[in-house]
Amino acid sequence: MTSIKRSNYDKRLPKRAAKSVAKKTAPSQKIFYSIVHTIPGRIRFRIPLLARDTEYTDKLKLAIESDPRVTNVRANQKAASIVINYKTGVISDNQMREHLVHLIQTAQDMVMPKEVMAKSIVGTIFDALINLIDDTRKLNQARNVIVYRRVRTDVWERILSTSRSIIKRLKSATMFILPNKRWRLRGNGKINSQPLKLKSASEPDLV
Repeated sequence: MTSIKRSNYDKRLPKRAAKSVAKKTAPSQKIFYSIVHTIPGRIRFRIPLLARDTEYTDKLKLAIESDPRVTNVRANQKAASIVINYKTGVISDNQMREHLVHLIQTAQDMVMPKEVMAKSIVGTIFDALINLIDDTRKLNQARNVIVYRRVRTDVWERILSTSRSIIKRLKSATMFILPNKRWRLRGNGKINSQPLKLKSASEPDLV
C-alpha cells in the first residue's frame, strides 16, 4: 500500500511543478506592429495598441527616449503611430530597428518612474517653513503665559509674525513664476537628474 501511494504522488508531482513554472514564466501579450516608413536616421511604426492604451504609449515613449542614440520621439495616438529619429553612424539601421522592435514588445513590462511637479516640491518647502514658524509662535506664547501670566506681543512674536507674512507672499510669487516642470523620481524618493534607467517589472530591486 505504501509503495503504491508513493508512486502515485511521484507521478503527480511533475505536473504540479510544471503548472507552477508555467504561471511564473507566462509571457506578456504580443504587441502587433508594422513599419510604415523608414530611412537612415528615421523610422515610423504603426502600433494599434497606441490608439487604445495611454499607459502603454507613455511607457513606450519613455523607454525609447531613454536611449541616448534617439534624438526625437513623436507618438500620435489617433493615428496609432510613433516616429523615432536617431543618430546615424552610431548603430546600423537594421540593429536600431531590431532594438526598437524589442522595446515595442517589452515596454508593457516597464515600471514607470514616479513623477512630481516642481511646484509641489517648492510649495511643500514653503508650507513646512510656515508650519515651523507657527509652532515656534505657539511655544513663545506658552512661555509668555508661564512667565508673565498672560499672552503678550513681544519682539519674538513680531519677528515671527512678520516672517510668516513674508514667506507666504514669497510662496505666492514663486508659485506664479515657477514653470510646470516635472521631475522623475527613483524608487528611493530622491530627485534624479541623470538619464532614466528603466527596469523590467520582473527584475528584483537591489538593496
